[in-house]
Amino acid sequence: MKKNILLLLCMFFLLASCKKKTETVDLKTDYFPLKVGAWIIYNVDSTYYDNFLLTHYTHHFQLKELVASSFTDGSGDLAYSLERYERDSDTLPFVIKNVWTEKVINNRAEKVEENQRFIKLVFPPQFSTTWKGNAFIKPDLTSIYTKFLGNWDYEYTAIDAPNSFGSNSFNSTATIVADNEIVPGLQQTNFTETYARGVGLIYYHHKYLEKQPTDANWISGFDVSATIESYGY
Repeated sequence: MKKNILLLLCMFFLLASCKKKTETVDLKTDYFPLKVGAWIIYNVDSTYYDNFLLTHYTHHFQLKELVASSFTDGSGDLAYSLERYERDSDTLPFVIKNVWTEKVINNRAEKVEENQRFIKLVFPPQFSTTWKGNAFIKPDLTSIYTKFLGNWDYEYTAIDAPNSFGSNSFNSTATIVADNEIVPGLQQTNFTETYARGVGLIYYHHKYLEKQPTDANWISGFDVSATIESYGY
């Protein structure tokens, strides 16, 4: 009898242990890793269109993002400061441009860019998931940087996919596409970002262009793409 009871107890604990293991879900938050000292250097190509002067400006440069420190933000959450540096060529020193912040909370990744809070990712990544990535942003129609940021839907178009950018190859990447309503012939909007597990953002393409139907030369907006060059910890 004692042997039978002992056997039943062993089977119970074994089944309970297996159940706990099967219930464990990998949220894959390492698509947005936050570690002090981690850095990424990007090669950036940008074009800005001036509708007043009817011209455009191109700028090719390198951008470095460094997770500089952690802190407790105004909501009481653990957050990280992201120092951003620029240089016009790899022979010049980096010069600090600005500081953004980022955090992972409630199964989502948030980044504050120029005082605008974006929900960049939601976890775990699933093709069936969409979210309002600009939910915290109130568009300002007088600002080229926020007037187009409305009620956008974000969605995953690739998950855990191998990918290569430049000389860097990654086993698992996830791509996000965020888009607003487009007026054919008058507006072009394309926001795409790709993340790699254990690394973070490795590529992005942000484009917003406006045209006037009465003036073929009138274009306003920007077209910016960045590709990872190197990274480290």
